[in-house]
Amino acid sequence: MRERSQPMAKVSEATKLYISAGRVWDAIGRFADIASWHPLVLGADAGGNDSRPERHLDLGDSQKLVERLESHDDAAMTYRYSFKEGPLPVAEMTAELSVHPDDANSCTIHWSADLEPDGDTPRDQAVQEIQDFFQRGMQHLRFTLAG
Repeated sequence: MRERSQPMAKVSEATKLYISAGRVWDAIGRFADIASWHPLVLGADAGGNDSRPERHLDLGDSQKLVERLESHDDAAMTYRYSFKEGPLPVAEMTAELSVHPDDANSCTIHWSADLEPDGDTPRDQAVQEIQDFFQRGMQHLRFTLAG
């Protein structure tokens, strides 16, 4: 890990869906199943081991994106993961995806990340790429789950 001259960049996206939080969590709460709901993920395989689960994502690049699950809580409807390697413009990143019930028939999905761009990518470009990825996933959920 390199020494930072500035704080990590932050990305945060949220979207409200007018369906139950439980239904949304059923769709997005399994870490390795992101390909079932994110349109930019062409495939996903589980990897790692029981104590350090990973997902290996096919984004259409020659190199797979590998992310490690750091924590998962079905009761709180949240999981946290970190970047391990792959075609993202980051040197390091930790992200969290969570679903918060607003009432019995609506919820808000939050997806956020703290990241350090790689040495070749300007900070604002790295932030924009991660933000675009999060936004595409949220838009797809609005269309497919909330119909």
